[in-house]
Amino acid sequence: MNWVDLLIFGVLIFFILDGWGKPFIFELMDLGGFVLSLLLSLKYYNLAASQLENLFSLPHSFANAVGFIVAWYFLEIVFFISVRLAFHHLKTKLKLPADHFFSIFPAVARGLVFVSILLVLVATFPVKPQIKKEVHNSFLGSAILSETYRLEVPLKGVFGGLVSDTLSFLTIKPRSNQRLALGFQTTDFTYDSQAEMAMVALVNSERVKVGLKVLIFDTSLREVGRSHSADMLTKGYFSHYSPEGEDVSDRASQRGIDYSVIGENLAYAPSLQLAHQGLMNSPGHRANILSADYSKIGIGVANASDFGYMFTQVFSD
Repeated sequence: MNWVDLLIFGVLIFFILDGWGKPFIFELMDLGGFVLSLLLSLKYYNLAASQLENLFSLPHSFANAVGFIVAWYFLEIVFFISVRLAFHHLKTKLKLPADHFFSIFPAVARGLVFVSILLVLVATFPVKPQIKKEVHNSFLGSAILSETYRLEVPLKGVFGGLVSDTLSFLTIKPRSNQRLALGFQTTDFTYDSQAEMAMVALVNSERVKVGLKVLIFDTSLREVGRSHSADMLTKGYFSHYSPEGEDVSDRASQRGIDYSVIGENLAYAPSLQLAHQGLMNSPGHRANILSADYSKIGIGVANASDFGYMFTQVFSD
């Protein structure tokens, strides 16, 4: 048992206390309304989201998240009022001898549904790996997750865009000595060769559009890019310069690469498309991609799972 188990236990105690003393039939109806409003909100949140998007000019991903919450609370209120109006006269008629005891069961069920949603969000979206590990190592957390992972897909539909927008696109000007802190460090990443080649294709597609020659993929330059992407994730920074003060020219020279001109683009993003579009929308990075001075390219992509992708493009003649 760890702190996650204690937290879950505390939440369940809260729901038990909230339901204690209420007639069993009302607590049972509350459970039904709670679950039904959740399911309806997951299915029809887009209707509320589209209205919010049109009325308040909200970003689509943010409108989805707010639309889901608004729909869930609205339906909860509707069910709450409807149950109490419909069964107002049954409060005494249906009171059971052990009402206080029986009301615990639907209250615990409501608590479990609430906890399940929180755990799936923690397990699915970008959260510190240590917290994820604690959830998976907890007795109650792991048991609940094993039964409720089916919620992952609908919840990703609601909150996935918001998470991607929050992670967003991060870059830094070419040849700038600026340094940004990522806010995390991780060695839990893999090199994504498929994403690397897909990005090379995207870069060459942009060059062809303006009449430039395609760049030749170079494995040595790729290794320079991979090592820098890995270094940034491992040490938790984002910069063209390593903590030791080395830039792309130093990293290339250390690998015995000959060049007259060399350049580097960096991007940190939740997806390949977002990274490429962000670089093309940045004048300095676009200039590197569309430079006639370069004939070779190597791209190192480190996939850090929930933390996103680190991209390092290296160009040379």
